[in-house]
Amino acid sequence: MKVSLIAILVVALAIGSESVSLVKREAPAEFEMISKYFQDLVDSLKAPEMANKAMAYFEESKAQFQPMVEKLQEQLKPLSNIEEHIKPLAASVQAQVAPLSDMVQTQVQDMLKFVAEKTKEILPPQ
Repeated sequence: MKVSLIAILVVALAIGSESVSLVKREAPAEFEMISKYFQDLVDSLKAPEMANKAMAYFEESKAQFQPMVEKLQEQLKPLSNIEEHIKPLAASVQAQVAPLSDMVQTQVQDMLKFVAEKTKEILPPQ
């Protein structure tokens, strides 16, 4: 029994050792391929052509969008001082509404007085 357990253990270790060695043999090739890909990527980013292309694209985009940005800023310019336009308008509206609101307030007070008087007449004295 002990001998068979030792034999199974030795066989398991041999199989594990062999599979590890296979993985070790295949892994460097994959690591080499991945490292070459990243090295090529880094080299292409370091290349002056790529930097020049990126800068040219950036400048072209900037030149294309600059007129639109300026036009938008020009269109939004009147909105920057909108408070100056609204304050006189608000004061004018308030001046026109103030007499009407005073008149409505007076009428509501008169109506409430009238209702209170009529209620006193209808209700029996206490």
